[in-house]
Amino acid sequence: MEASVAIDGSKFKAVNTRDKNFTKGKVERRRQRLEESVSRYLAQLDTADLQEPSETLAAKTAHLKEKFTKLKKSCDLSLRA
Repeated sequence: MEASVAIDGSKFKAVNTRDKNFTKGKVERRRQRLEESVSRYLAQLDTADLQEPSETLAAKTAHLKEKFTKLKKSCDLSLRA
C-alpha cells in the first residue's frame, strides 16, 4: 500500500484577535446577553400590543374592514347570479 503526501507551500497568517477568540465563558456570556435582548424585545412587543392604537392605525383598520365588507358582498352577489 502506497501513500502520497503533497505540500503546496501555502502559508496562512494566524489571527487570534479578541473578536475572533472564543472561550466557553465568552460564548456563555454572549448567549445570555442575546437571551436578555430577545426577552426585552418580546416585552416591548407585549407593551405595544396593550397600548391603544393610534388614530392613523384606527383609520386604516376601518378602511380595510369597509373594503373587506364590500368585497364580501360583491362575491356573494356574483355567486347568486
